[in-house]
Amino acid sequence: MTDVQEIVREMLTAEQVLALIPISRSTLFRLERDGLFPQGEAITPHRKLWFKDEVIAWQRDLRDPKSALAQAVRARAATRKPGRPRSLKAV
Repeated sequence: MTDVQEIVREMLTAEQVLALIPISRSTLFRLERDGLFPQGEAITPHRKLWFKDEVIAWQRDLRDPKSALAQAVRARAATRKPGRPRSLKAV
């Protein structure tokens, strides 16, 4: 065995990430697409995993009001258009 040991980083599924962060699956992938959440690693064409330490670092940065991430999320929320009211269908 060599003196240098490889460190295995724990990975999370989308379900595990969503258990830690109460957002919808769509919002998770939207934040990732927009560069506001760590990029997951596609391990198969239909399976993506995130490094747990990156998700934890994201949570820490989000709580710091001076971080670039927190400022970007606030700016995104300020420019978001409010949703249209839904019309109810007669039954």
